[in-house]
Amino acid sequence: MKKRTKPIFTAGIAIIAIIICVILMMNQAQKDVLSKAAIQKKISASYEGDITKLDTSSDQKAYLLTLENEKGIYELKADAKTGAILDMDRIKRINTPLITEKEAEQLALAKTPGTITERTQKKDIAAFTIQNEGETYKVKVDKRAKTVVSSEKVSKKGDKQATKISEKEAKAIAVKEVGGKADDADLEESEGTLVFEVDIDLPNDREATVKINAYTGRIVGIVYED
Repeated sequence: MKKRTKPIFTAGIAIIAIIICVILMMNQAQKDVLSKAAIQKKISASYEGDITKLDTSSDQKAYLLTLENEKGIYELKADAKTGAILDMDRIKRINTPLITEKEAEQLALAKTPGTITERTQKKDIAAFTIQNEGETYKVKVDKRAKTVVSSEKVSKKGDKQATKISEKEAKAIAVKEVGGKADDADLEESEGTLVFEVDIDLPNDREATVKINAYTGRIVGIVYED
């Protein structure tokens, strides 16, 4: 009887030892896994947007996240130990509307106050040339992201402003457009841009005022008066 009991006792000890080893291994594995707070912080540091859902995979080896930003909704799979992205899919695309030209101007001027002398557009980026106390800046605004992406000084005081047309040139442009005889040409600021307002005397005692961009020479408006 004693001989039979001994193998059973030995087997029981072995089973208990195996169970203890498994528990210890599971505890160690859990210690190596990043917490939900840690994985959320790590992902947020690498990707813009809000994490709206965070779960663990069935095998506990990965985190499953849903991320939302202006470009769309994404599903991510991150390694539970390192936080490395194992998979990422965009499940919904969001087409954010562009802001208006006026709103882009306001953002540019809020970043770099002054007078806008030139505007250009390339895809979603609006670029503005701004004059401020004799210095020239180039400011770019992302109209989809609604933010200023860059602002740099391109000239300083004393640099020749080669883009500015003369009063004589402004009068010639105005006369070529509407005819008549140029009278006065005043340099004014209109909607953040320097313009020449050229008064023209027309036949039959009529008058016209031609507004010309002072840096590009482009006609931006004509007002006829009886």
